[in-house]
Amino acid sequence: MLLVVFAATYLLLAENTPGSFSQPLDRTGALYFAVTVLATVGFGDIAPVTSTARTVTMVQMLLDLIAFGFAAKVVVEAVDEGLRRRSGGDAEPR
Repeated sequence: MLLVVFAATYLLLAENTPGSFSQPLDRTGALYFAVTVLATVGFGDIAPVTSTARTVTMVQMLLDLIAFGFAAKVVVEAVDEGLRRRSGGDAEPR
């Protein structure tokens, strides 16, 4: 969902404020940029240039970190619960 929302935002930003990115974005380019930000592989051919584009990109980066942190927390808690049940500890789910 984050990818779709931010790809659409980047596309609208590129259409409404030309020059926001180092090159014009179409739908594929906007999605590519959003995936690049999510994957944290860095920027090569597309980079935010204007303050607005950079701000939106930073917001996506922060939300991506929060989403990954939440997912990691869920996995760690599930593993912890499974280990607790396996060892005969607290058998009641939280």
